[in-house]
Amino acid sequence: MSTWCHQLTHGLPDIDFSILAVVTNPYPQPKYNLAPNVQSVIKVPQWGLLQPAEYSSHQPTSVVLRSFWNTTPQVIAARFQPLFERFLALVFSSCCDKEELGKVLLELQSYFQHYDYQKSMNSVEAWDVLQHVVRATWECRPAATGNPSLAEVKEAYRLLYHLLMVLHFPIPYADITHSSAASFCGLPCVLAKLARGTPYLLSEHGIYLREQYLNLRGQVKSFFVRWFLYRLVENVVGLNYYFADLVCPVCAYNSRWEKHLGVLANRIKVIFNGVDPEKFYPSKRQHGGRARVSTVGVIYPLKGQLDLIEAAAALKPKFGNLEVRFYGAPTDRKYYDGCIRKVAELKLENCVNFAGSTKEPWKVYNDADVMAFSSISEAFPYAVVEAMSCGAVVVATDVGGVREALGDCGLLVPARKPHAMAEAISFLLRNEPERLRLGQMARARALKHFTEEQFLSSYGNVYRKLLSFRPPKLLGAYS
Repeated sequence: MSTWCHQLTHGLPDIDFSILAVVTNPYPQPKYNLAPNVQSVIKVPQWGLLQPAEYSSHQPTSVVLRSFWNTTPQVIAARFQPLFERFLALVFSSCCDKEELGKVLLELQSYFQHYDYQKSMNSVEAWDVLQHVVRATWECRPAATGNPSLAEVKEAYRLLYHLLMVLHFPIPYADITHSSAASFCGLPCVLAKLARGTPYLLSEHGIYLREQYLNLRGQVKSFFVRWFLYRLVENVVGLNYYFADLVCPVCAYNSRWEKHLGVLANRIKVIFNGVDPEKFYPSKRQHGGRARVSTVGVIYPLKGQLDLIEAAAALKPKFGNLEVRFYGAPTDRKYYDGCIRKVAELKLENCVNFAGSTKEPWKVYNDADVMAFSSISEAFPYAVVEAMSCGAVVVATDVGGVREALGDCGLLVPARKPHAMAEAISFLLRNEPERLRLGQMARARALKHFTEEQFLSSYGNVYRKLLSFRPPKLLGAYS
């Protein structure tokens, strides 16, 4: 998504952008230079802090202190507690009214502009409301389901505290709001539409709800905490879909989920990611004679690197000079450590190489005999299209929009099937004419369908279309 955002802001210089970046910690290091037309950047750090105001420059210190002093127990009980109770009741109701949920979130956001987020969310009143609502809902489950422990309820509330952090920040003023996911980062767009009638464009790279279904089962041990987060995420996703004027998934595969979750077909327009063919183009391979298989992607469970390591173990006896290179930063340390252990367990130290991040991915694509992508879940990955534009031959798992990108210009295999991946790679390593043919086809397909120029033109047209939308009736407090 960072590449996507960089392309949009630099490629549409006649549009001014304000970026509200939901980041993982208070001190992220920039990886891109901001375009001249980026008017401002507001960082919303969700993790690694307790007091959000301490890490944001959107409020002067005097305002922060006044908010802190004004947040008395009486204010919390009279103003925050009823709002928080309504919010939780809607989230855990059997049929959440999206209009009502949006209005409650808008009132909560307005409250946090005048009162302290940390003192309110960490108050006894908030904790009592959470326990009451959650336990009342949980008790409706089958008798065989055990009651959650105090530690589990506390963990659920800790996560809620961080996920709602975006409500602490002001609603952006804009002609159009644009979210990169139907998640918590889209809430400011929902609130801007409710408060000012601002048209809302929602892009989806991966399907956030599906990714959370996959992630939480592996990352959260407590069944109760997972249940809590599923209810919260499902309603936030539904809220984004309900209020978005136009949903622009990066592939048609995503639109199936969107339609299933209630988005009408006439509000969906697929816009494929695109790459610069003058930056990503075929060049002479420069590696030293070993059969090289490379992959590009952050080291993360959904990218499936463990499966590619197992595929390497199946390939090694057939190709004594095999080298498998993993390019990408480890964003999940536990998973990365598991990959290192798997390499040692399979005795692949002289075959598998974790090369870290690269600032020159086009060299990676051109130096590889085969580019392999073993993802368990994907949308429309830039790396696949970049590799195609470089004329690389691709073996990829048939997930998300990868089939739409690759067409018949590479080989697709089922996800989580290392031996199928190994067989496809083996076939291509033994067949140079086929690698050449598929690489030429991939380059031609990328030039026809997936260029940066086409990508920017599509978004420029969508922005112009949304500007013509008449705002809906505003809420009384903001009209």
